[in-house]
Amino acid sequence: MNNRIVRTATVAGIGALSLLGAAAAPGMAAVAPHMTDPAKLAIDGDLMIAPGVHLLNIEAQGARDMDGKTHGTYVATIMDGMHKTPFQVKGPVTCIWTHGDTASLVYPITETSPNIVPAQLSGAYAVKISVRKGSGMMNEVGVMGPMATSSFHGCAPGATPNMFHGDVMIG
Repeated sequence: MNNRIVRTATVAGIGALSLLGAAAAPGMAAVAPHMTDPAKLAIDGDLMIAPGVHLLNIEAQGARDMDGKTHGTYVATIMDGMHKTPFQVKGPVTCIWTHGDTASLVYPITETSPNIVPAQLSGAYAVKISVRKGSGMMNEVGVMGPMATSSFHGCAPGATPNMFHGDVMIG
């Protein structure tokens, strides 16, 4: 496959995420949890901008232990409506926020597939994913970023204006 096309498509996908993040930027008021309380978060499903128009498949698992250490993985696959494309953004989960039916995580972008992140920029940009559990498989999700990793101070959730068809487990 032509590298120019691959890079353009991946950058376009990341750009689309940025636009969604800008739309989701107004924060929602939330009670701050203790960042040393154990927490778990699992997200598996599709961000939809309209019924049948899936933009992003999200697979994330993360946990925070009693010492406040967070670990986990995040993979976002760009979709073309209903099908996954070969374009992915990956990174470790470095921050988890949970409270009731609302949760969020932050992950620095450390890898893309195909690989377009130069080694010196690995982790320089991060994304915040916010989720709100709904009824059944219909949940809500918001994306903020990519932005400079240093611009994230904690990971309290942002707005969740998009439909999310999939599973959200908050513990």
